[in-house]
Amino acid sequence: MRRFFLLLTIAFLTTGLFAEPDNGKFLPERELIQPNHVFVEAGGALNFPMEFFSQGTIPMTSYGGSFFAVAGYNWQGWLLGLAYTHDMWGEGKTEKALMENFKTNIVEFRIRKIISKKMVSWFPGWLELIPGAGAGVNFITTDYYRSEQAKKDGRMTSVKLGQPGANCLFYRASLETAVFLGTDMFVPFIGIDYNAFYDTSIGGGFAGYARVYGGIRMYPLGVVNDVQRMIQNRQERKRLAYEEMIASWPEPFALITASPKEDFTPDEDGIADTATLSLTTDYLEYSPESWKVEILDPQNNEFKTWTGKGELPENLRWDGKSDSGELVFSRNTYTVRLTVIPDERDRERTQKEVLVSTDIITTGILMEVIIPNKKWKIIVNTIYFDADKATFNKISEEQRQENIETLDSIARQIKTHGNVNVTVEGYANNVSNTERENINELIPLSRLRAQTIVGLLTDRGLDKNLLSYEGKGGANPIAKWEDRKNWWKNRRVEFIVTKQE
Repeated sequence: MRRFFLLLTIAFLTTGLFAEPDNGKFLPERELIQPNHVFVEAGGALNFPMEFFSQGTIPMTSYGGSFFAVAGYNWQGWLLGLAYTHDMWGEGKTEKALMENFKTNIVEFRIRKIISKKMVSWFPGWLELIPGAGAGVNFITTDYYRSEQAKKDGRMTSVKLGQPGANCLFYRASLETAVFLGTDMFVPFIGIDYNAFYDTSIGGGFAGYARVYGGIRMYPLGVVNDVQRMIQNRQERKRLAYEEMIASWPEPFALITASPKEDFTPDEDGIADTATLSLTTDYLEYSPESWKVEILDPQNNEFKTWTGKGELPENLRWDGKSDSGELVFSRNTYTVRLTVIPDERDRERTQKEVLVSTDIITTGILMEVIIPNKKWKIIVNTIYFDADKATFNKISEEQRQENIETLDSIARQIKTHGNVNVTVEGYANNVSNTERENINELIPLSRLRAQTIVGLLTDRGLDKNLLSYEGKGGANPIAKWEDRKNWWKNRRVEFIVTKQE
C-alpha cells in the first residue's frame, strides 16, 4: 500500500499544459450525442509484483508489464469507456513465490471524471486530475508451483485461458493526469491505478497489484476537425502572407514593346515584313477586365486595333495594314498603344482605373508590288516643301534633314533594282473639292514639286534619262473629301518603278 500512496503523490505532481475540456460541473447535463466526443486511447504500463493477500501479501511474481486499449465517449467531462487490458508477469523471485508466466486478460467498463480549473477554481490552469474506477472480468492463465520441490523438479499446474475457475471479477481504481495540447489529435496522459480480483484457480483468494501507466487519448472525429482547422489555418496564413506580399507590390503597370522599331517594311520582300508586339502586365492580382491594342498613324488617328478580355496574349503580329486594309506609308512613325482595364478588385486595391503603355514603329522605304518582279510603287508623304511652292527655303532644319534622309533612302532602294525607269508623281489635296482648284493650282504645283524631286534624285546618282515626272494634283485621293482628318494622306509623292524590258 505504501507503493500506492507514493504513486498517488507522483500523479498529483505530474503536470499538464492545459486542462482537457469539460463542462465545469460534477454532473453532466442533458445533451445530444456529439460524434466528435467519441474517443479511443491506447497505452502501456509498468506492473508491480502481484500480491496474494491469502499468502500474507507476499509478492508472487516479478515486475511485469501490460498494454491496454479503450473506446468510449466523453460526456461533458465524464469518460465512459470499454477497455481491454493484457497483463504479463515473469517468475516470482521470493522464497514463497508460487507462479511463473502469470497473464491476465481483462475486459472492463471504465468510468472517469475530468477535474480541471473549470470545476475547481483554485486549481492551476495546467492541472487536470482524472480519478476513475472500473469493473469487469479477468481471464487468467499461469503456471503454479505447489511446492519448492515441485518447482525444482519442473512439475507445475498450468491454468489455461477460459478454464473453469480461472475467470473472475476484476476491480480497478485509478488516478491520472492528462496534458491537453490544444488539439484533439493527441491527449497524452499518465496515471497510477490499483487492481484487485478474486482468484479461484488456486482455491480462492484476493490478489492485487499496482501499475504506473501512460497513453494517448484521441478523438477521431475531433482529429478530422483538427486537421481541417490546421488546413484552414495554413490556408489563412498563406492568404495573409499573400495579401501582405500584394500590399508590398509596386504600382501595377502594362508594357507593350514593338519589334522592329525602325525600318519596318511590310512590302512582301521577306525583310521586316511583320512587326511583333509583345504585351505584358505586372503586379496585378487578377486577370484584367479588358484590354485594347491600337496602332495610331502619324496624326494620332486610329489605324489598327485589337481588343480582348481576361489575360493578354503574349504577343500580336502586325502585317502593316489598317483595319480597312490600307498599307502604312514609307518613312512614317506609327504609335502602338496598349490600354488595360484592371479587374475591379485590382482597381479598388491600387486606385488605378486604367494602365497605358506606348511604343513606336518607324517605317522604312516600302516598295509595294504592283506587278511581281516588274513594277513597284513607293509612296512618301514626308518630303517637305515651302507652302504652295516647290522650294525648301522656309522649312525647318529638322524637315530639311528629314528630306535628305528620305531621298537618300529612296535612291538607295531604287539602285538595288538595277536598270529601271522611275516616274515621280506629285499629289495634292483638293481642299475646295472643285475642278478649278485642281486645274489652276494643284496640278501645276504638284508637277513642279515632282520635277524638283527628279533633280534631287539625279544629284544622288540616278540616270536622268530614266527619270520622268507628272503632276497629278488632287487625282486618286486616298482619303475622301469628307474624311478631313486623313487629308494629310492625299499630300504625297509616288515613285513608280518599272524594270526595263
